[in-house]
Amino acid sequence: MNDNSLGLAVEAALTGVFRMGAKIAQCARLAGMGKHLRNAWWRGQLRALGRDSRIHPHVVIHGPHNVSIGARCAIAEFVHMWGGGGITIGNDVLIASHTVITSLTHDTRATLYRESLIRKPVVIEDNVWIGAGVVILPGIRIGTGAVVGAGSVVTRDVPAGRVVVGVPARPICPLQSTPERENL
Repeated sequence: MNDNSLGLAVEAALTGVFRMGAKIAQCARLAGMGKHLRNAWWRGQLRALGRDSRIHPHVVIHGPHNVSIGARCAIAEFVHMWGGGGITIGNDVLIASHTVITSLTHDTRATLYRESLIRKPVVIEDNVWIGAGVVILPGIRIGTGAVVGAGSVVTRDVPAGRVVVGVPARPICPLQSTPERENL
C-alpha cells in the first residue's frame, strides 16, 4: 500500500469518526493537521466533497451542509464561503486565496436588514479558474472553462469559456481553442 492509498484509507475511516460529534471535529480543526485529516473533517461537514479535492488550511465555510465540491478541486488558503443559499462547485475547479463566495444577501428595501436574509445559490461549473481576491455574489453561475481574473467582483453570470476581469467583472475575451482543451 503506497502513502496515498494509506492516506485515503485513513481519510475514509476518519470521516465516519468525525460525523460522530462536534467536539472531535473542533479538535481536528486545529492548525497543522495533515491534508488527509483536514479532508476527512470537511467530508463530514460538507454536502459533498469529491475525490482528490484539497481544501487548504484556514478556509472558512459557513453553512457547509449546503456546499458541494466536486472532484480534483483545490480551495486555497483564506477562502471564505457563505453557503446558506447553496454553493455547488464542479470538478477540476481552482479557487485561489482570499476569494469570497457568498450565496446570502439582504433586501435593501427592508426596515431591518438583519431580518431580510435572501438565499441565492451560486454554481461554479467544471474546469473553472478563479484568481486571488475574487468576490462572487449571490445567484451567480460561472460557466465551464471560464477564468475569473484576480481581484474581480462577479455581479452577473459568466459564460462558459470566457475570461472576465474587473470591478464589476466584464468579459475581455474567449479562451483560445487548443487541441489540449478540445480533449478535456
